[in-house]
Amino acid sequence: MSTVVHAGLTPPLPLDLLPGYGLALTPESLWRGAELPDLMNHLLVWEAPRRTQLYVLSADVSDGLGLDRSCIDITRIGTVEEVDEQVAQFVSDSIDPIDLAYVIDAMGRFYVGADALPALAAVEVNGHGMATQSELSRHLGYDNCYIWQYEDAADPARRMSTKVGWETNRRSRPLILTRFIKRVRTVDPNTGLPDYRINSPFTRQELRTFQTPGGLDEAEADPTLDDAHDDCIFSAAIGLHIAQTLQMDSSESVGDMRKRKAEERARREAAQAKLGDRRDFRNTEATSEDMREHLAAVLGGYG
Repeated sequence: MSTVVHAGLTPPLPLDLLPGYGLALTPESLWRGAELPDLMNHLLVWEAPRRTQLYVLSADVSDGLGLDRSCIDITRIGTVEEVDEQVAQFVSDSIDPIDLAYVIDAMGRFYVGADALPALAAVEVNGHGMATQSELSRHLGYDNCYIWQYEDAADPARRMSTKVGWETNRRSRPLILTRFIKRVRTVDPNTGLPDYRINSPFTRQELRTFQTPGGLDEAEADPTLDDAHDDCIFSAAIGLHIAQTLQMDSSESVGDMRKRKAEERARREAAQAKLGDRRDFRNTEATSEDMREHLAAVLGGYG
């Protein structure tokens, strides 16, 4: 596995790579303008790990036989200053589920967050994904894995289950897609930022052919097209859902808080623009005591 570094990499190069994981840096000149199939089996990086942030790793697992694709996403959990963002991705149609666990292990340990833990790994355990999760936990000892939560539990204390991994089923499928579509469509009018930033050309391509004949539980890649896929969409949707869930313990969501801060800043800037350079009690740093002393000095000069 090698890395393909996006031109907008943040922070900028050099990028420190984990030794012993088979990672090698591919210069931009060698991949710029490459076709999507040529980017498979490479780790695409849009933002380097930052130890002040938290990360979610989500994975949609295929059989590796060249039909469906396996997709692994790294989502940086949003803050008041920054939106939820897709910062790295790995796509393959040739790696089997067991070997995919080693890619997940490398990516997750690369994106160590503010909690000093590898990225929170949510592997879709439907079908082939159970083998991937088993290899990741039992053989590789990856110990920061997502624990399935019951969203309909009335008692928060009973929300956590004893199951590891993410299960996409009839109930959870519309749940993650509803949140994904809303976040992709929503743009803050104050900052111009989306609630979720997609960087991957694979994910963007899949969105062009993603459709549903009915409800969101039926949404999938256009079955009439041979080259249509939806694996990257589901990987991203799982990661975004978990990132949003981790923010929900606050009485105010991070997105709402970000919008409120932007609105407050816009109001301050508008007020400042009206005041211009005029100095009065609304825009001076002087205290009331400073003003009284100055006034006394001025009046004293006329005495």
